[in-house]
Amino acid sequence: MAIRKLLSLALVACFLSSAASARAGTELNFWHSYVHQPSGVTHFSLHIANYKRGLFFGSCGPSTRSLQWGYDVDLAGSGPLYTSDEIKLELDGKRIPVASGTISIDPNQQQATIQLQITQPGTNQPINPASFKGNGTHRIQRIK
Repeated sequence: MAIRKLLSLALVACFLSSAASARAGTELNFWHSYVHQPSGVTHFSLHIANYKRGLFFGSCGPSTRSLQWGYDVDLAGSGPLYTSDEIKLELDGKRIPVASGTISIDPNQQQATIQLQITQPGTNQPINPASFKGNGTHRIQRIK
């Protein structure tokens, strides 16, 4: 009986210590295309989000990742380079103005390079020189 308790305690300690090293990760997923009606223009839609990894206890029970931030992105046109007037950015269903920048899609490497400047909603002032949290190169995870 004592050995069983000791093994259980060791297993719980290993489980908790592995969860203590939570790492952040940015994912670009839900990549899909659609044709906008009535314009007939092809659009690509994606979701970019940052998650903290580890063991988290929430209202729905335990989870292995926790959402830090997430944006929905809509790209108008066939690409592979999209400028600020072809990019629609939303956070929690609210439009975020894109001041400048580009999103470049590399279908061969299945990755997107995001370089955007956003403004505070309701103003035309950029937040800072590297304002968009999702700037960088990210692997595209398509819908299966």
